[in-house]
Amino acid sequence: MPVKMIGVLLIVWCSLVHSTTINVKVKTLGAGFSGGATPSEVPAKFTSPDGENLPAIVMVHGSAGPDSRGSFHTQYLVANGYAVLELDMWSARGISTFNQRPRTTLDTLPDVWGAWQFLSTHPKINKDKIAIMGFSWGGVNAVTTAFGKKPKDAPQTLAQAKFAAHIAFYPVCDIWVKNGIASRVVDQSSPTGAPVQIHNGTRDDYDTTPAVCESLKAAHPQMPLEIILYEGAAHGFDSTNSNAIQFFDPVAKNGKGGQVILVGQDQARNQSKDKVLTFLKKHLPGQ
Repeated sequence: MPVKMIGVLLIVWCSLVHSTTINVKVKTLGAGFSGGATPSEVPAKFTSPDGENLPAIVMVHGSAGPDSRGSFHTQYLVANGYAVLELDMWSARGISTFNQRPRTTLDTLPDVWGAWQFLSTHPKINKDKIAIMGFSWGGVNAVTTAFGKKPKDAPQTLAQAKFAAHIAFYPVCDIWVKNGIASRVVDQSSPTGAPVQIHNGTRDDYDTTPAVCESLKAAHPQMPLEIILYEGAAHGFDSTNSNAIQFFDPVAKNGKGGQVILVGQDQARNQSKDKVLTFLKKHLPGQ
């Protein structure tokens, strides 16, 4: 069969994959670390293709809440046989603006691990094939859990829990280097051993310099770590928003604060799709 015809058939097959989306409630586990109130449950959107024993992704949004990034990644993940549980951590906390977010990303670990628990007990999901994908704030959660960090007062059911893979989009790389601000709250000496993929743009100004992402390989030699840099891409490059948004974030520049530009870039967004699928098919194969 000609290669061109095979490509057409694959496109048609993906478009015909049947999936179901339902709104669910995820019970949080444990507590946050800043002393703020943790909701007992958070809403989420669960999308799954037909089938059983499915691999699954916990999707964790950024500071703006659920947006086009979640929709973009969910579409191709489900078409390729992965179930997706996309959290909405902000609505449960009454957060409507950027400045209302919790004091620390560790405050949303109860949501993240609650999502893992939800999927691990779901009859359609293979509990050994649950990955986490996050953007910015959610990307920090994705890296935090790669070091095995659990919520405060975590239940015993999470003692041996781990994600099978971690995908972090622009997770503020310079907080993870030696003496970075994450080292104050996350023990980075013993990663879980699960593979980690980090996506960052060369114009991402959350970091002191985007090049710091590459230094994480030397900083964490025990971690199976892949770093992907997209030339000319800024923070939020996988968003469909083509109009640049600029804001000040006090946690930028390794906690010193700074101006950040967020804008989507079509080329980097499409490249990231291919990179994510290659990573998942290697480390989290489907049925």
